[in-house]
Formats: sequence, structure tokens, C-alpha cells
Amino acid sequence: MKKIAMHGRITEEINSLHHASCSYNTQYYFRLILFLIHNSAYIYILRALFQITIHFCIFAKSILPKMLNIIHHKVFDRFLSKSYENASAKRKIRARSNSYNDENIPHQRHTKKDEAHVLFAGANNQDIVYNWSGINVIAHKTQLIIPNTIEQISQLARDTRSKISVMGTGLSYEQIMSIHLKDPQALLICMQHFNGLIEMREESAVFGAATPINDIIKVLGEHDRMMPCSPGVIGIQTIAGSIATGTHGQGLYQSSYADIVQSLTVVLPNGDIVKIDGSHKDFPLEAFITSIGMLGIVVNIEIAHVPRKVFSCRKMTVDIDEFLSNYQQWNEENEYVKVWWFPKTDLCHVWLVDEADPSQTQDFLCISRSSPIESKSENKSMNVTVRRYIDKMSHDTKSSSTSSQPQFETLKRFASVKDLVGYSEQILCKGIPVPQINCEIAVPFSRARDATLALRKWCDENEDRLHYPFIYRTTGQSRAWLNPAFSGPVCYIGFLIYIASDGTTRADGMHSMLEIQKILANHKGLPHWGKHFVPSVYNFRRDIPMYNQFKQLRTRVDPKKKMMSKFLQDIFD
Repeated sequence: MKKIAMHGRITEEINSLHHASCSYNTQYYFRLILFLIHNSAYIYILRALFQITIHFCIFAKSILPKMLNIIHHKVFDRFLSKSYENASAKRKIRARSNSYNDENIPHQRHTKKDEAHVLFAGANNQDIVYNWSGINVIAHKTQLIIPNTIEQISQLARDTRSKISVMGTGLSYEQIMSIHLKDPQALLICMQHFNGLIEMREESAVFGAATPINDIIKVLGEHDRMMPCSPGVIGIQTIAGSIATGTHGQGLYQSSYADIVQSLTVVLPNGDIVKIDGSHKDFPLEAFITSIGMLGIVVNIEIAHVPRKVFSCRKMTVDIDEFLSNYQQWNEENEYVKVWWFPKTDLCHVWLVDEADPSQTQDFLCISRSSPIESKSENKSMNVTVRRYIDKMSHDTKSSSTSSQPQFETLKRFASVKDLVGYSEQILCKGIPVPQINCEIAVPFSRARDATLALRKWCDENEDRLHYPFIYRTTGQSRAWLNPAFSGPVCYIGFLIYIASDGTTRADGMHSMLEIQKILANHKGLPHWGKHFVPSVYNFRRDIPMYNQFKQLRTRVDPKKKMMSKFLQDIFD
């Protein structure tokens, strides 16, 4: 009787789904399959199989990537929910995984000389931990550990004889956190339990290492406070990952997230737990705040905060000559400046962000404050340029420009723009995460003009190689040893290529990324540590003033190189 009742219930649900979705759209199939899986009614999937097969050829292009993505994230989320108490069981599994072969993962490698590889993995491989995009491999799932306490992390660091890496949201360049899949003793530590506000103080606050930037902004905002630095583009990244890689916003009068850190609680590679602040001579805070994970496992972070302000953002379009003539002055006169240069038309879209005047501030504070106030007038001067870039992006990513693919939204936001008044994060922290190969190279601020002219020459000689504009963000001097701005202000120049849904890039995409890096390296450029870069292009020993001091400290703190990935070992060893 129970079987009959279940059969009737499932039949009724299938029919209701069918009638509600008579167009056989993608949502119908997702709801149907997920309903059957949820009810463990696997045999009833056969009933739906015939319908799905009929329409598969028509809809496969849109259904398959989404289905694989759902399956991947359901499996990954379920795995992440396992606690540290499962560690012993995982170690037993690791002992049986010595025969694991990297070649079992379907992948494509870029193997040109001097080019860092990008590993494209099948999202249906349930034994693999991927980065945030579900494309790049980080570790074998049996290597993943999720501790609950700082004592457990300390014990792991003390007992482990192989490599240790740490993962937050998986947004950073996979090379710096990946561990060898064939090493059953290597550990990937997920910090998901070290999340949230720990203590709110008058002028500082302590957060868990895995707290997303968005959450920090929200918590501080509830106290009418804000971080004393520009927010970056992506708010889902963790505070520990942000400071470790030197992640930044823009503004000549501030620098990076790392520069607002007042103290850290760190588990050293030998298992010792230390609090590091400006008074610790053996462990300089300036070395630890941006150390790319090489000096230990950051658990808690104390950051400064200041009274919250309201900002206005004036948006305008200029040609490249006006941009080059005024960029320095803009940065000197405004709190935050961001520019996108579109080489196809030589137009530049400019954001000038400064503290709002009293009237603007009062108008904003009198509303709900949930979103910025938009100006009544629109600026459509970028619309034709945006259309050209969308068509190019559509070709390169093998997607229709009329589809809902998020990469097109990153361009559409430049069309028909309006000035804004609101909180800094409402204006600046509006990035759209899309699978991509993303580089960002910092050149000395004084060399930004010459670097841009060199890039312009390359663009003229290599027309249509890029489908996204160059991004300009200047920051002030940083106190972090490994920050490219340690010696003074820098201009970060960003560039990227989007990855198609099948995991490929345009044929010359990676070569273009390499060539642009070489151009900027010739202007004393240094890479953003959390984004794609090719180490052989740069002279780190020459261009990082504290290179030798950091290397000596790292050798003292971690003589067995447990916290160094092979990728970073080639740079700092």
C-alpha cells in the first residue's frame, strides 16, 4: 500500500509539474529530477527519461552545464557539512588512496613555455575539491579537513609532516592553495567554522578568519562604522584570504585590506598559537598580514574601523588622451577613482567617488539606505562601445548575448549609467563573479601613463584579442612586506578573459595574458598574489624590497616548508 501511495503521489507531482511547465523549459526538468531524487524515487526517473530524451537535443546546450553545476555544488556542500570529528575516518580513506592518478581527471593544460598551467576539470568528478567556479582543482576530498577549534588546527599543524594549505571561499588563484592529489598526508584545511564577529571594540573589531567581507561590512554598518579602506570588488571573499593576497580597492589615500589589520591570531607551522601585533619583534605584523599563507594559519583578525560616511559617485566618459592627462589629478582630488579603458574605441569610463556633500548625505539618510540613490539623468555615451564588446564576448565565450550568462552583465552595467549616492560598498563592492582568467599587475603610479601607452601599442597590433576593458585602480603605499605598494603608490592594471561554459578559452587567450604581463613587468610591474600570473615573467628578488627579509623569516618559521605550495616555493625558495 505504501508503494502504491508513493507511486500515486509521485505521479501526481510529475503531472502537475508537466502541466505547469507545458513548454518543457529547463526549470521543469530541474524540478522534476530534483523532486525524484529528494524522494529517493530513483526508479521513477525512468518515467521522466523518455520525455527528457525527446527534448534533450533541443535543450542540452542550456540544461547540461546547469545540471552538472547543481550536482557538483550539492555534493560539495554536503561534504563541507562534515565536521572535524570525521578526520580519523578520512585519514583511513587516504591510506587507501595512494593509487589515485591525476590523469583520471579530464583536463586541459596550457603548457607553453613560461606559462602557468590552468587545469580544467570535469565538474562531475565527485572525489575532487574545486575552486569557487567549479572548474579548477584544489585537492582530493579525502585531503580536506574542517576543524572546529584553534586547538584542533594546532594539533593538525603539529602532527602533519606533509604540505598544508588553507581554503576560504576558493576565490584565489588555485596554484597558491592547491595540494598534490597523490599525497595522502597533505591537508587542505577549510576554515568555515571560524566565521563571524568575535569582539566589537571602540575603534577595532575582531572577526573569525573565514568571515566574508560582506558580513564585516554589515556588522560594522549596524554600529554605524566602516572599514578605513576602500572595499574591493567581490564581497564574498573572506577577510583572511583578502589580507593574505593583498586584495585592495582603490584610492590614493588608502591601500589594502591588510593595512587596516591591527593584530592577528595565528597557528604557526609547528603548531604554536601566537598573537601578532605591532609590538612582536620575532613575528613582524607587516610580514604576516600579506604572506600568501606561507607563515601559518590565520584564525582571528582584528581590524580598525571608523565612523561611517556617505559617498557620491560621478560617472563620465572620456577619451584616452583625457584619461592619461587627468588620471593623476583625479586620484589626488578624489577619495576613490576607478577607470575602465576600452581599447576598441579608446573610450574610458570613469568613476570619481568622494564624500557626499551635506545635502546629498541628508537625502540618503532620510530613505531606507538599502540601495544608493540614482540620478534622474542617464549617460549613454558608452552604449555603442558596450554593444561591440558584448558581441565580441559572445563569440569568445560561445554564448548568446541575449542569454542570462553573467559575463554579459559585467559589460551591460556600463550602458545608460547614472550617478550614485550611497555607502561605499553599495557603489564599489558590486562585482559579478564569473569564471575567468584574471590578471592584475601593479606598476608604480608614476609609470602608469607609460605602461598604458605600451599596452595601447600592443592593442593596435593585436586587434580583437580581448573582450573586456582594462581596469585601473590606484592605491597608496602599504606597510605589508609583500604588497606591491610597499615602496609607494601603485596603479593596478587589471585584464581578463572569460571562460566558456565548456571550460575553454579562446585559442590565443592565455598567450595574450602572458604578453600583457611581460609588457607591464617591463615597467616594474608586480602581480596581485591572488590572481593568475606567470612567475617567470617577474623579477621578485629585485622588485620586492623586503624579499630577502621575508625569505629569512619564512625559513625560520617554517623550515620544513609545510605551508609552501610548489608554485610559491619556486618563487620564494
